[in-house]
Amino acid sequence: MLTMKKINLLILITLSFIAITLTNCNNTAKQRNIISVSILPQKYFIDALTNEAIEVNVMIPPGSSHATYSPTSQQFKKLSDSKLYIGIGHLGYEQAWMPRLAELNNNMQIVILTEHIQLISDEHHNDIKSENSHNSAEYENEQKHKNDHDHVHGVDPHIWMSPKTVLEILPTIKSSLIKSFPELKDTIETNYIELYSKISEADKHMASVSKLFSKKEFLIFHPALTYLARDYGLVQTAVEQEGKEPSPAYLARIINKAKKESIPVIFIQEEYDIRNAQTVSHEAGIALVQINPMSYNWLEMMEKLTQTLEYYLNE
Repeated sequence: MLTMKKINLLILITLSFIAITLTNCNNTAKQRNIISVSILPQKYFIDALTNEAIEVNVMIPPGSSHATYSPTSQQFKKLSDSKLYIGIGHLGYEQAWMPRLAELNNNMQIVILTEHIQLISDEHHNDIKSENSHNSAEYENEQKHKNDHDHVHGVDPHIWMSPKTVLEILPTIKSSLIKSFPELKDTIETNYIELYSKISEADKHMASVSKLFSKKEFLIFHPALTYLARDYGLVQTAVEQEGKEPSPAYLARIINKAKKESIPVIFIQEEYDIRNAQTVSHEAGIALVQINPMSYNWLEMMEKLTQTLEYYLNE
């Protein structure tokens, strides 16, 4: 016969076993519902498609450079628990860390979005040569190396900065989510229709207003709007060259170009040092506007960018 002491011990062991089992089940469920991505705008699309049913581990936090960022141990831990990784492709961070990401989780599905669209190579490099410049050796030296750590092999990675291009990658995001989380298929399919419609409206709006712009060219410190410029008939001229600060000679040519061609605005991303952009703005007498391509709310960010372009390119 069991004594009361033994009964209590048995109850305690049973409860402990149940607690451990539940904890393991919760951990398994948590692991099953984690996805890792490269940048914050991807989280926006995934949240919209899944009703935030999946925890999204963003590897590059707000305010960090996607060219040089090194993930934390906590991010790597969540990555090892992820069932799916959706990368942009050709970001400096991805090129540096992707081999290790795969090693951390051999069972993780990896999807690279730039593999599913027509990429832009080298078009963001602007060869601005002064008409009065006789220092061709200096110019040729500046143009010698076309590939920097941010645009690997000359490929521009900023595919999320154009509504038209986002419409091309959205089906890949949807199908990847359904493959990894089939239990959410109905939710994803339903939300996809609404999200696709909203992005289509953003695309149509940008296309319609850009046709009416009296000016087509803008300056930008880091070439983040290459796909947007291509898709909507605009011209982007970048101040940054090869991921580095511009030389005084190149900066002078940029300023001269802005004056001569009456370029109305220079953009700079919020995470970048603003001083060179301020110099161009002051010397050329043009507006300086900060933008945030890494913003979470992609639709809001794109609407604001469209309004800003409409304001300055219609002067």
